[in-house]
Amino acid sequence: MGISGGWAHRLSGAAARLSTAGAVMSGVFFILMTLLTLAEVMLRTFFGSSTLVASEYSGYALSGMIYLAMGSTFKDGAHIRITFLKDRLRGAAHRAIELLCLLFAMVLCGASCRFALELVMSSYARNLTAYTVAETPLWVPQFILFLGMCVLTIQIAAMFLALATSPLESRVKAGS
Repeated sequence: MGISGGWAHRLSGAAARLSTAGAVMSGVFFILMTLLTLAEVMLRTFFGSSTLVASEYSGYALSGMIYLAMGSTFKDGAHIRITFLKDRLRGAAHRAIELLCLLFAMVLCGASCRFALELVMSSYARNLTAYTVAETPLWVPQFILFLGMCVLTIQIAAMFLALATSPLESRVKAGS
């Protein structure tokens, strides 16, 4: 997808960098979750003890992995998409349906960002904590989910702008 230049090109590059950063953070969460699980297994097996937080924090890490990787997954075209209609269309019709899908996804994800931010702010204001031994402030894992949704929304917006500003002829020649 080509963006003709200027601000749209910068947005596309920024979205790609944000998506890559989200994917890297997702990988970090995977490593931390693996280490925490390994530590829990070792403590239980050899010392008859527990971290008492492995299950809770592994759940937070798993959620973080999923949400932070969504932008990169979308950028790489790895999300599951039902394309039976879109694949049968060519030219302007194909482009129009793709733009409508991206617009719908952008609005839906943008609304999800708003509601996720409200959840974070509410949890922070009310000082809510998890009902676990660690009593983790709930706004912390919720904020990570909010960040992941924002990265996905920005990536969708960048792809929408890239498609909307690219010449139709280049899309047709590319076989799209």
